[in-house]
Amino acid sequence: MRALGFGGGACDAVLRLLAFMLKLGNVEFEPMHNIDGSIGTRLHQQYELLEACALVGADAGALAAALADAGAAAPAADLDTESSEGSEAGAEGGAAPGGEWAGALRDQLLCVLYSRLFTWLINAVNDYIKPAEAGKRCSLGILDVYGFESLARNGLERLLINYAAERVQAAVTGATLRREQDEYAREGLAWRALHYHDHELHADLLDAGPDSVLGVLRDCSARGASDAGFLQRLQRRRHPRLLVLPPDHFQVVHFGGGVVYSARGIVAKNRDAVWARGAAVLGAAREPLLRALFPGGGAAGAGGRRGAGCGSPRRPAALGCRQRALVAALVRRLPPAPRLVRCLRNDAALRPHRFDAALLRHQIRTQGIMDMALLRRSGWCESMCARALVARYGCWRGAGARAQARPRPAVARAARRRPGAGGARLRSLPIPSAEFAYGRSRVFVRSPRTVWELEALRAARVRALVVVAQRAWRRHRQRVRARPACWRARGGRGARRAAPRRGARARAARLLWRAWCASARRYLLRLWRRLPARQLSPACGAWPACPAPRLLGRADALLRRLHHAWRCRLYRAAFDQTARNRMREKVTASVLFKERKLNYAASVAHPFVGDYVRLRASAAWRRGLGAAGDRYVVFADVVGKVARSSGRVARCLAVLSTGALLLLEARSLRLKRRVPAHAVYRLSLSPFADDLLVVHVRAAPDAPGHEPPHDAPDAHDAHDAPGCLFGGEGAWRRRGDVVVRTCHVLELATKLFLVVQNAVGAPPHVNIATEFEANFGQQLVTLSFHALGGGEAGARLLRRGSRMDVLV
Repeated sequence: MRALGFGGGACDAVLRLLAFMLKLGNVEFEPMHNIDGSIGTRLHQQYELLEACALVGADAGALAAALADAGAAAPAADLDTESSEGSEAGAEGGAAPGGEWAGALRDQLLCVLYSRLFTWLINAVNDYIKPAEAGKRCSLGILDVYGFESLARNGLERLLINYAAERVQAAVTGATLRREQDEYAREGLAWRALHYHDHELHADLLDAGPDSVLGVLRDCSARGASDAGFLQRLQRRRHPRLLVLPPDHFQVVHFGGGVVYSARGIVAKNRDAVWARGAAVLGAAREPLLRALFPGGGAAGAGGRRGAGCGSPRRPAALGCRQRALVAALVRRLPPAPRLVRCLRNDAALRPHRFDAALLRHQIRTQGIMDMALLRRSGWCESMCARALVARYGCWRGAGARAQARPRPAVARAARRRPGAGGARLRSLPIPSAEFAYGRSRVFVRSPRTVWELEALRAARVRALVVVAQRAWRRHRQRVRARPACWRARGGRGARRAAPRRGARARAARLLWRAWCASARRYLLRLWRRLPARQLSPACGAWPACPAPRLLGRADALLRRLHHAWRCRLYRAAFDQTARNRMREKVTASVLFKERKLNYAASVAHPFVGDYVRLRASAAWRRGLGAAGDRYVVFADVVGKVARSSGRVARCLAVLSTGALLLLEARSLRLKRRVPAHAVYRLSLSPFADDLLVVHVRAAPDAPGHEPPHDAPDAHDAHDAPGCLFGGEGAWRRRGDVVVRTCHVLELATKLFLVVQNAVGAPPHVNIATEFEANFGQQLVTLSFHALGGGEAGARLLRRGSRMDVLV
């Protein structure tokens, strides 16, 4: 499982569920007489039940109580009547034994759990091995289908298995025979069409139309009809391959012969209902995988299919409908040339070392093997197009082919498209020409032995070519290894010739080195006397000119960078914490609004004051809201709050603390609205020189004074979340986003950005656009900014329905 992408937790969860099923299967029940004369259930091996429930965290008492009350609560139609024949006698007497009912319910619950676990494993494996993009990975699909079989007692399961085998047999055999003969006719070969048995008629009896066997079974399951009604519907069909055998059996003639099926309990079993009380107990377990397999108390069918969501009114699909859909999808996805491997049974009783010749002849005759053998005997076993034949067996050209002149490229391409181009090479081989046939675009090979001989000849030719390539490679490698020795010999001869001049070059190098050292010494002494002053700003670019740029230019540039970094370090060391915070705010504003907001350049020279109304010194503030968690004021100023209904602006006091944005009345400091920092997820502005800021706020619960957690979803997500127990109207509300106007709009946006980042750990999204949406309570309003160029006058707000135009 780890090789297929399952982690350690998933592997442990699967093993715990398997252990739970084995432990619960060991629990036994026996009937007992209650004091009121009714038949109850007594539990054996109670420790097995306790250990099984401890593995998955289920309530053992609730599961035991549900199984004990099964005899009185569960109807007879919901149980597997074929698995417990002893319960039928009890039902005829008027009351079923409680022990057998409890065992049947336990088995049904385990079957549902096993089916859902198997489906979950298959889906997880498919998700892991499927390619990220279509066509990026080659794949080999292997399908293992349980073949046709007739037992002493055949029920719904055997009918569905034989139906799948019927459809696969009809699709593979018919498609292969039809495709091969159509290809022979298309290629113009001398071929007489073979008549084969069409298995589609057998498959259409089972699933074609509402009067088919599975269609009648689906209708009876949906209408709640009985098994007798199902047999009556089948008897009205009057099909030559369908025979009703009273009182409760019917016979279907498949491609492998007739099979007698029992109709006892077939409608209830096809309905595939899940025992709701037991599924609810498993759905409440602590094991996450078990809860995922039983969502909502297991309201879906055994296959795990559900409706549109929790509490969906749709009826779960019946077992036969699911099987028919799966088989139809399988037939659609079959490749055009599938390979079907048939397994024959040598003995009907599965006894070893027994060979039943009559049974084998019957299987060979009915499974289409004779038709395929006749097709292969009369036709050809393999076919290849001319291009593929030349590409695979083109290495056959020997000495005679090399002696011939090479044809032109256009002529070679035209020859590769004709079957005769490969025929010339095939005729040069020691293989009879009768083994090959040439169509319009393909070459056909008659026997498999010829294909094996072709591959053997190709392998021998490839080995010879490999030997030639290895010989050439070894020759090249020896030449490369000998080349450095030649170079060393040549270098030795040159060194011996240049030995008399070596002393003169060394003396010249020492002279040049002394001259460069003297120039560098004079440059450093002059640079020390002419360095810029330390108190200058780091932005000052003063630096003495280099006297010899070609000789000392790189050293001068390096010293200039080092000196600038040193002055910057001195400049930063002179800052206190308050100045650092202001610089941080200015840098953040530059990152957010530089070249994005038109009035950013005008705000660079103005420092961020923060408390423009001296709110920190107000005694009313310290006694009121300042005494709570919002005592640290980051920004305070009188702003204009835009009304959501009309677009009018009302004056209020905006206070930004380290934890929230507060809107107060300017005189009484009465709180009008408090927006927590973790509720802000976006800030929206326009790229023009206006003073409008939109603060987007997440949804908040109805309870007053209660703030949602940071990871609470939006109102739309809460209403649309599947499986939400508290979704619906009135569960979540939104007071809307905050729209304010202030002359310090960039300062307020920057400080609010930093406050949200410090409180949440992630910065909010800053959206600068000419048009964006804002939530005004229960309505989404589009704010559109229009630049009119009317001077320095403020922006005008016009509200028209679900649109608000801002004229700048």
